[in-house]
Amino acid sequence: MAETFSNSLINNSIYHLLNFEKYSNFQAAAREAAINNNFQMVLFSTDFNTVFSVETKHNASIEDAVRYRLAAGVEKSQKSTRIDVNGTLTYWGAINISGIKHYLMLVDNDDSYSQEEIAKLAEIIELAMGMWNYRPERDITAEFIKALRRGNRSLAYSLKSESDFAEEKISGVYIVSGMSGEEGMKAVSDFMSDYDVRDINIAEGDEICGVIFGKSEESRAERGYGEGQWKAMAEQLQGAGAKMTFHVSELDGIEDACNAFQIINETEPFIQLIFPYKKTFSKYELALASNCVNICLNGGAVKKNYLDLLKPFKSAGESKARQLMETLETFVLDAGLSTAKTSRLMEIHSNTVQYRLKRIREILGVDITGNTIVPGLMMALAIARIEKMVKTF
Repeated sequence: MAETFSNSLINNSIYHLLNFEKYSNFQAAAREAAINNNFQMVLFSTDFNTVFSVETKHNASIEDAVRYRLAAGVEKSQKSTRIDVNGTLTYWGAINISGIKHYLMLVDNDDSYSQEEIAKLAEIIELAMGMWNYRPERDITAEFIKALRRGNRSLAYSLKSESDFAEEKISGVYIVSGMSGEEGMKAVSDFMSDYDVRDINIAEGDEICGVIFGKSEESRAERGYGEGQWKAMAEQLQGAGAKMTFHVSELDGIEDACNAFQIINETEPFIQLIFPYKKTFSKYELALASNCVNICLNGGAVKKNYLDLLKPFKSAGESKARQLMETLETFVLDAGLSTAKTSRLMEIHSNTVQYRLKRIREILGVDITGNTIVPGLMMALAIARIEKMVKTF
C-alpha cells in the first residue's frame, strides 16, 4: 500500500498520519510521514517554545527559524507563510488544538513541493491531531520560567533537567513591560540576535519574562557583555515601545535567578516612585529600591535616622525647603550628580541649579557630592520620595 502513494506528498502523508493500526500515537505517525516525504515539522506554543518536533535535516536551527519568523512580521490572519531561513524554506501557520492556539512550522527539505501542497499538508496534520486526540506535551520552557519567577527552586531544578537547555548556565534574567505578544518578542529577539545571546522567554499579558544563558569568558570579553549590554537592550526595547525594562546580570544558576526575580517582583510596583524619569532598571537600582521599600514598610529607628538627615531643610521655611528638596532629589536620584541634566529635567537655568546646590550645601553642612556622603543621602532622598508619594494616595 505504501508504494501506491510513494510519489504523492498528500496521499503518502495521509497514509502514515491516519494509520491507526500501524502506529500507537500521533507522534510516531508524524515522524514516519516526515521521514518518508522528506519534510520536517515543529509545533510551537504561542510563546514560540517547542512542544513537539520532527527534524530530518539540520541545515538551520529552530532558534534561527523563530527569529526569522518574528522578524517577518507576518499577518496573524495568514494561514500559510513561506520564510527563507538562510536557504532553508519554512512554512508557518497557526493551528488550533483543543481550543488552544499553536504555531506549526513545516520545512520542505529539498524544495520539492509547492506552497499550496504544504498548506494542504498543514491542514492534514491538524486534522490528524484531532483524530488521534493528540494533546501537546507541557511547555517545559514556560513552566521553568514561571517556577523561577515564583521562587519555586525545587521545581525549577527538576524542569531544567528535563529540558533541552539542561546543560546551559543561567547568566541573567529580564522582564519587559508594555510589550505583549509577537511584536514584543520580535523586539527582544532582534536584540538577542544582534548580541549573539541565547535566551528563552514567555509573554504574559503585557509583559515578556526571560532567562539569558551564559557565554564563555572569551566570548563575553569579545562582545562586551555586562551592564552596558543590558542598558543597550533597554534602550532598544524602549525604542520599540517598551514601558519599563528590568534586568539582572552576572548570575550563576537557578538560585541567583530566583533571587533576581524576587527582587524585581518586590520592587516593580514602587521603583518609579524613587526614579520617575528612569525606564530601565539594573540590579543596582533594584537593590536600592528594595532596601528603601523594606525600610519604609518596617519603619522604626532606621527609617527615622535616614529622614533625620533631611531635617535641616526645615530651617529654610516650607516653600523654600520644598524647592531645595526637589532640586536635590533631581540632582542625586535622577541626574547622576550632573547640574546640566538637573537643569534640563527641572526646566530651569543652570545658574539657578548652581545657586540652589550652593544653598543646600550650606544648610546640610556637607559636600553633597562626596564619596562618603552620596550613599546615605541617596537612601534618605529615596525614602523621602516614597513617603511623599504614599501620603498623596
